Amino acid sequence: MQHLPNLPQASPAAASPLKRLGGYLVEAGLLTHDQVSVILNDQQATGMRFGEIVVARGWLKEQTIEWIVAKVVEPERRTVRQAVAASQKIQSAPFPTPPLSRASKTTVPPERSSVTASADSKTFVRREAPIAKPLPSVGSSDGDVNWVG
Repeated sequence: MQHLPNLPQASPAAASPLKRLGGYLVEAGLLTHDQVSVILNDQQATGMRFGEIVVARGWLKEQTIEWIVAKVVEPERRTVRQAVAASQKIQSAPFPTPPLSRASKTTVPPERSSVTASADSKTFVRREAPIAKPLPSVGSSDGDVNWVG
């Protein structure tokens, strides 16, 4: 029997969105959750790899496992790794703060913004916008529930 390809294992300390091979096989309808439990128990007892146990028990062919790993598992894991690396790169990059100058300050009409900045005092002033139209009164004399809207 040919040795199945090594799959990268997610470390328990790192919260990783990587699925295990058994998850893919259950999702594809090739194995049941009970079969995965049996395989995991066998793995504990024998030290064999997940795919090797599936093949040894005759539940799937080796070619099926290899195809799923090559065409589904590895591409998805590569995508996840790239996304994680990109997010870590973004998180570690310093956040640029552009210098404030009077020339670059844009004015926004007060009715359009609820917060404006004063260049001289560098404090923010909240401006409340008036309600466009008053809400209708909800007067009920008989105690029934009335819905407005």
